[in-house]
Amino acid sequence: MKRRIATFAALFSSASILAGCGSEEAKTNEDGDVIITIGRQTAPNSKLPEGDTYGDNAYTRLIKERLGIELESAFEAHGEDYDRQVSLAIASGELPDTMIVGSRDELEELVNNDLVEDLTEVFDEYADDFLKDIYDSFDGIQLEAATFDDRLMAIPSTSDDFGPNLVWMRQDWLDQLGIELDKDGNQAVTLDEIKEVAIAFQENDLGNTGKALGLPLAFWLSSSGHGGTAYTGTAIMNAFGAYPKSYLQDENGQMYYGSNTDEMKQALTLLKEWQDEGFMDPQFGTRTYDDIHAMMVNGESGVIFGPWHMPDWGLVQAKQNDPNAAFVPYAVENANGDGRVNAIANRGTGQYIVVRKGFSEPEKIMEMINLIYGEVAQSEDIEAEFPEIYDYAKIDVDGTVRPWNVVFLKAYSEIDDAVEASNAALGKIDMDDISNFFIKDNAEKIKQTLESPEDTDPVDWTRFASRYLAVNNVMGGVREQGILDEVIPPRFDTIEANERNGAQVGKLEEETFIKFITGEESLNNFDTYVETWNNQGGAAILAEMQEVVDARE
Repeated sequence: MKRRIATFAALFSSASILAGCGSEEAKTNEDGDVIITIGRQTAPNSKLPEGDTYGDNAYTRLIKERLGIELESAFEAHGEDYDRQVSLAIASGELPDTMIVGSRDELEELVNNDLVEDLTEVFDEYADDFLKDIYDSFDGIQLEAATFDDRLMAIPSTSDDFGPNLVWMRQDWLDQLGIELDKDGNQAVTLDEIKEVAIAFQENDLGNTGKALGLPLAFWLSSSGHGGTAYTGTAIMNAFGAYPKSYLQDENGQMYYGSNTDEMKQALTLLKEWQDEGFMDPQFGTRTYDDIHAMMVNGESGVIFGPWHMPDWGLVQAKQNDPNAAFVPYAVENANGDGRVNAIANRGTGQYIVVRKGFSEPEKIMEMINLIYGEVAQSEDIEAEFPEIYDYAKIDVDGTVRPWNVVFLKAYSEIDDAVEASNAALGKIDMDDISNFFIKDNAEKIKQTLESPEDTDPVDWTRFASRYLAVNNVMGGVREQGILDEVIPPRFDTIEANERNGAQVGKLEEETFIKFITGEESLNNFDTYVETWNNQGGAAILAEMQEVVDARE
């Protein structure tokens, strides 16, 4: 959640009507079902069948039937609008009975203001073994992140940032221009190849838009996490050995900030050169995320940086707009020409499911997690046991229609699952030997696309692109070849200096980097920027982190 709005607005009024408050007993409906209010994340294209809504769908009906729970939306919102609703709920102290918060800082604010329930005993007594096994696969780091004074204050989801950041290319355009990439078959391209393709796409305007752009990038330019890399230059920076927005230890155990290194200056220098050459977006720094996404969907750009799962929610819209659109992912080779690939691994916590302080039946939250993310997800015959959810899976209904849009997966399970699905699609293993419905469903859709791509539905194509091309071929391929170098940052819970100064130095970084690339400020001033960053609170953050890592030794 990149930005917060701290002031109140009228949009909160409707949410607060339904939001829970105080410590009253859980409300029930006329059927005796417990009513639980929930803050819901939504998606612009949920793919819900006609007649179903976020408030009434296969998941809510199953929860009502099996658990006697009626879910009632306190608010429904997408993206930054959801972030705003969460911010307003926290600021007012008027929370729904349950919702997701996207950062530990928000969770800490809720805990410090005594707004959320202690879930220690609820987890111990009610959490199924599947969930405890998932946390164990990460050595319990998610539970640690959600624990304050030895009390578990949220149910954390998992996040397994693994492998390199990717660049997605319009393969249909490459074919039209006769451009062949990755001739050595290592699943990676060079920075020079990216430049060549971006210029060719811009000059030839293969989308016939009259306004083709080689490479549009989001103004915040980088991300510390793999999932947030869409439309950023993070992969370019990684190629120079720079790891932006990440706090790391050098070979001597000293903490440093990954955006403030000589390697980052080299990456920014390249981006400045590309900007000057005219194939990067002349409006860089002012385009919104939605602007850039629309450009990709409309065929104005065909060099797209983003995570392995970008086809599922982003690239699919381009394919729905143009059935001929075909994207292929690559890792990015190091700028020094050694043929290796850099990455940063952020294995840890994704989001946090919180329960309003005073909600009288918090065990109901755990029961819903057990049902939806355990029993349903692990069903060996989902078609028979959960037919409505089976139908949803066949048409790829978005994950936001579940009570919370989170994942609970074991470490590296996404790689393992993608490899299994790909091997089944290729006939290396028997399709019927796959016990997990979702893996088998992926395998069938990958097989369909491999055998008859022109007849494949765009939604089905996403499984092929994300699981087969990205995870199996690229992310698994560079690992198998032994050319992947992963940096693992130390993990921190609360860094008080970061709470005081993090937003300020983060804003300084983003604003200054925009100026560097657009030429408003010379890159000769990079060291001055670093000094300012240190003086405005960055040095204090690093010093406090150093104390923490030193104490661990």
